[in-house]
Amino acid sequence: MSSVHCVSLLDVHGLRHRLVVRRYIGADQRKWAASAIRREAAVLSALERSGLPAPRLIDSDPDGMRAGIPAIVMSRVPGRIHLNPGEPESWLRQMAALLPRIHELSIEAAPFESWFDASKLAPPPGNHDVSVWRRAIDFVSTAPPAYAPRFIHRDYQHFNLLWTRDRLSGVVDWCLASNGPVDADVAHCRLNLTLLFSASWAERFRLAYEAEAGRSLDPWWDIAGLMSYSQEWKKFIPLQVGNRRRVDIHGMDARMSDILQLALRRTK
Repeated sequence: MSSVHCVSLLDVHGLRHRLVVRRYIGADQRKWAASAIRREAAVLSALERSGLPAPRLIDSDPDGMRAGIPAIVMSRVPGRIHLNPGEPESWLRQMAALLPRIHELSIEAAPFESWFDASKLAPPPGNHDVSVWRRAIDFVSTAPPAYAPRFIHRDYQHFNLLWTRDRLSGVVDWCLASNGPVDADVAHCRLNLTLLFSASWAERFRLAYEAEAGRSLDPWWDIAGLMSYSQEWKKFIPLQVGNRRRVDIHGMDARMSDILQLALRRTK
């Protein structure tokens, strides 16, 4: 677990600088935290030359030798999390347009690691219509298609995007950036859009991404990413949302059934 704080500093010339400090709390995760900080520090350094609206690395202390606990300091990117877009089409289109720009970058990063085990997948408990879930599980139980590893954010979704006056102004949280399948980024964003908004929003994001990237989303990677869903999402999505909008927790399983059904249509 990490805590993130915004700090304001005055330099010797009287200029104010706003920085972001992320500290990793918990003795049991110090090894993982050190690795995550080293990864993010390297990625942020590489991103400085990319033109992307990402934070700049200021300093890092992966082993906690100076800060007491593992920590990283970054510049503050302007903007706020925006979960109530007045123009959803523009909001989704901007999200979709930025993703291919990330994937075009030639940045060395850690190898991709999948977040799900097909052997542990099961329909949600109490779900009355399990047929779509069974079909999805059968589909991703096959071997994944080959892919050319590219630079991916690995956690690209609305909680890691910042907006200024309805304009996408920043992408943050690069600690999981990897070299892997670009479709994993698209699918992960679609999962988050489905859970907080609807399957329709997730589909519109896919179509906007495909138009921007000039390619179709692979159904296997799409469904595999969507199947990262579990009942735990009903607990932490509301925590991420905070008081920014109402979360329909009880409708999550139904929305997931809807998006899986739409994704499975593209496997025929």
